[in-house]
Amino acid sequence: MATPYIAKWGIIGAGWISSMFVEDIALARPDVTDVAHAVAAVGSRDITKAQAFIDKHIPNGGTAQQAGLAPPPVACGSYQEVFDHPDVDIIYIGTLHPTHYDDAKAALAAGKHVLVEKPATLNAAEWADLVRIATEKKLFIMEAFWTRFQPAVQALWDKLHKDKVIGNVTAVHTDFSVPNYNVLPDDHRIVGLAAAGGPLLDLGAYTMVPARIALHDNPDNKGAVPTVTCAMSKTRMGTDLSTTIVLDYPNLDARACCNTSFATRFPHDTTATIIGTGGQIIIHSVLCRITKFTIFRFTPGKTREEDKWDTPEVVDIDFPGTGLNLEADAVARDIRDGKLEDPLVTHKYTLETLDIFDECRRQGKYVLPEGMEKIGRVGA
Repeated sequence: MATPYIAKWGIIGAGWISSMFVEDIALARPDVTDVAHAVAAVGSRDITKAQAFIDKHIPNGGTAQQAGLAPPPVACGSYQEVFDHPDVDIIYIGTLHPTHYDDAKAALAAGKHVLVEKPATLNAAEWADLVRIATEKKLFIMEAFWTRFQPAVQALWDKLHKDKVIGNVTAVHTDFSVPNYNVLPDDHRIVGLAAAGGPLLDLGAYTMVPARIALHDNPDNKGAVPTVTCAMSKTRMGTDLSTTIVLDYPNLDARACCNTSFATRFPHDTTATIIGTGGQIIIHSVLCRITKFTIFRFTPGKTREEDKWDTPEVVDIDFPGTGLNLEADAVARDIRDGKLEDPLVTHKYTLETLDIFDECRRQGKYVLPEGMEKIGRVGA
């Protein structure tokens, strides 16, 4: 049996999302034989915190380390130690939003590939600069948009555009909301201005997944960017509280309405609805981990009352772990194959998302503290 390609990760930021990532790449999956993962180093500004992170979340290392193919993880007392570690090939950045640009830039300067959590940067200009640096250095860089690698998401694309099960898509409605406001402290990273909090930057990319799959990436759209209209309400801290993004696609005569809020909870069983000329698809699972959707077909030109809908088709595709392992596998294969970007989450994909966020912040007058954005400034 051939030895798998081993992705040797350095982890910076010993918080919640990093713990999810390492636990996922430590999960045994016998069906994956071409790539494996090793956590070579974990960095924190406090080495005891880094060691505690290893002990709690990845005591036996990743899949490669469990198979005896790599040495155990080591704790580092600074991010730079991780960047400089000779056994590290790629840096996973799970730090706070405002530091993503600087952390990714430092990793690239050290000659490491980069997987950076959402939002990849605070604005599109920062991301464009990181892509420029990575391209010049011939290094891989990607935003950690793990939802796009889930099998149900690919199945959704196939149903919509290969099989055209609901005809031409005309509308998309999504909601991903969590009642964090007046629950978390005002200075918490999720809601506070000092950490660029608010649902737009924290959850906004997830709300746009169905719109991206159904409309933006629709072959008939021909790659056209949508016009953006945003309605935003604010917290007392100046971050967004509730944000609704309306995306209009003239090439398709279609509209997406994507809502995210920290004031309320998302609907119980319908987080997104995709409507077409011949039916509709309802996504039931949370928009960051999509496993189940139902297809309803109907006859064009008839109302629901007039038409007897076909028996719904339920697509339910679960997978082991949270799903960050699927993203990690894709990144490992990309680096193994010498790619500088992934075909599903390209540099352009992230740039387009950040362009939409920038426009929403301009319209909503969501201004970050001066100096937080290292390149460009939105909304000032």
